[in-house]
Amino acid sequence: MKTKKYLIAFAIFGGMLFLAQAANQYNLDGQQTAKIEKKPRPVPTHG
Repeated sequence: MKTKKYLIAFAIFGGMLFLAQAANQYNLDGQQTAKIEKKPRPVPTHG
């Protein structure tokens, strides 16, 4: 009975770690695609 409780607790803890890692990876991917890099525009001279 004790072993069964430990196995269930271990399975829940492992699932939580897996979900946290997957969520973190998803957020990192979202941050990479959200960046927009713009080149500076040349300022026209009065000429």
